[in-house]
Amino acid sequence: MTIRLVIIFIYIIFCGCSNNIQDINLLYQESVDYDFGVDIETNYYLKGALEFKLVAEEMKQFRESGEKNIFPKGIKVIVYNQNSDTTAIMSSEFAIQKKNEQLVEASNNVILRNSKNEQLNTEKLFWDGNAKTIYTDDFVTIKTENEIIMGYGFVTDESFSSYSLSDITGTIYP
Repeated sequence: MTIRLVIIFIYIIFCGCSNNIQDINLLYQESVDYDFGVDIETNYYLKGALEFKLVAEEMKQFRESGEKNIFPKGIKVIVYNQNSDTTAIMSSEFAIQKKNEQLVEASNNVILRNSKNEQLNTEKLFWDGNAKTIYTDDFVTIKTENEIIMGYGFVTDESFSSYSLSDITGTIYP
């Protein structure tokens, strides 16, 4: 009886142990080359004062070739002055932050608002942290209290308090 049990046991072990090449490949597959985060909220300080806050649903942080963060579900950036008052808010549906270049590229339904309730809409916007400027060469629409301005090429400071357009194509007065 015991010999029979031993034979059955050995048979079960050998039949149950098989190597599937897909399973083996999964075990030795290279690890993911990025870190992943959800519900991100990051505060950036300059000389002890809150400069801006970045909020995102998802973030992928890549370390290869110049560390960059990708925000596949978009970002919201809130800019503050020295008194911690909100001076500008930028949002987009997709963004890439290139940390070594101090550059954020926001795209897909980009909206930039300032404290004067002026609003810029465009499809692509760059934020240069070194030069402390926000710019684009794409088509933009700026809505102010008294007008809607359309054009190409836009440059402003980080607070969107003063700006210039390179090629104004139209102005509408309500």
